[in-house]
Amino acid sequence: MKTVRTLGLALALAFAAPVMSAAARADYLPDPAAAEAALLASPMVAQARGEFAAQSLRSESLRHGREEWTLAADTLQRRIDAPQDRFVEWGVAVSRPLRLPGRAEADRTLAGALTAHAEASLGEAMHESGRQLLVLWFDWLNEASQSKVWLGQVALAEQQLGAVNARIRLGEAARSERVNAEAALAQVRLQQQQAATREQRARSRLMTQYQGLPVTADDTLPSPVERNIHALQGTADDYVSAVLAHNHELFRARRQAEALRAEARQLASRRSGDTKVGVFYKNEMGGNEHLLGVSVGLTLPGSARRTDQQAAEQLSLTAEDAAIRLEQRLREEARADFVAAGALVTNWQLAERAARSLTEAARLATRAYSLGEGSLDQVLLSRRLALDGQLSAQQAQLAALAADARLKLDAHQLWPLDVETDTDGAHAHL
Repeated sequence: MKTVRTLGLALALAFAAPVMSAAARADYLPDPAAAEAALLASPMVAQARGEFAAQSLRSESLRHGREEWTLAADTLQRRIDAPQDRFVEWGVAVSRPLRLPGRAEADRTLAGALTAHAEASLGEAMHESGRQLLVLWFDWLNEASQSKVWLGQVALAEQQLGAVNARIRLGEAARSERVNAEAALAQVRLQQQQAATREQRARSRLMTQYQGLPVTADDTLPSPVERNIHALQGTADDYVSAVLAHNHELFRARRQAEALRAEARQLASRRSGDTKVGVFYKNEMGGNEHLLGVSVGLTLPGSARRTDQQAAEQLSLTAEDAAIRLEQRLREEARADFVAAGALVTNWQLAERAARSLTEAARLATRAYSLGEGSLDQVLLSRRLALDGQLSAQQAQLAALAADARLKLDAHQLWPLDVETDTDGAHAHL
């Protein structure tokens, strides 16, 4: 009987432990500095940083201008019939297109707009990588938590088998109950092994995507109380404003529209003719004549320049409309995420109450069995229902915590995600 009473106490503590520990605050998220380092090293951000560096160089060439010097040379033979004579003649010329002030300003504006768009793309990559990190992190956290629950169930099943053996020795239980207890223990061990395998896979996915990130967390999880989630965010309107004020996807859409407008202005500045100025030197009449002069050329624009400008203007209008629609969608999504986070807290509270009730039912069934009432099948069924309730409550708790972390990430209140550039825009620092 003492063994059975010990099992009942262990069962109650095993199911009550996650509920009691949930009230304590825990460090269940990656350290901000470690998370920032992992995000910077992630493939998505690394590619975006390379693209930003390349675009910075392209913009630099636009600022300096792409007009280049042209060197030309010619040689010929002059023949005079009367009197007959032949002379070798040659000449060299150097010329370069002129970039007028208006065209130079349009090029500089376009260069700045393209750099700003690349910077916004880098920020969006950082933000999106942060979202992926949260998804993989909570996947691992969920699997790790389930693995610990199943490990506790193995210990309970072993204690249950010991209690059954003790009752059989005392003649208070049939030998068939040992078969049921052994089968329950085997099933629990299988579930624990499968949970450990899922945890290892989740850990491997996380460490592969974000190398160098310490994959550790406290055993306890905080209680996702609704007031804690909304205290930092304020009202729904406040949260929506915070998200839109830091949303890199919206920044990128707006910067793309600005870049297309700048490109249209640049193409408009090139609707006029291209002026080319140069100097030349000619050696004629076998060296008896020397010519030094200045040349001026004018390239007459065709219809292609006009259609290119019109296409860029049309693309810029389309991009502006897309940015407006994106802002509306992001506003609605942010409000929906805010409301959903509160609903997930309610779901967790309901699941926790259900888990407490099922745990109490399992405790009573175990106590009844220890007093010689009820059957082992009823105890095993009660334990299985209590376990399902505990796992559901745990998943609901993690879902609410994940939603809270996503809210803070999108509002830039979780990890450093903003992009800063130096004065000439040549480099990006995160």
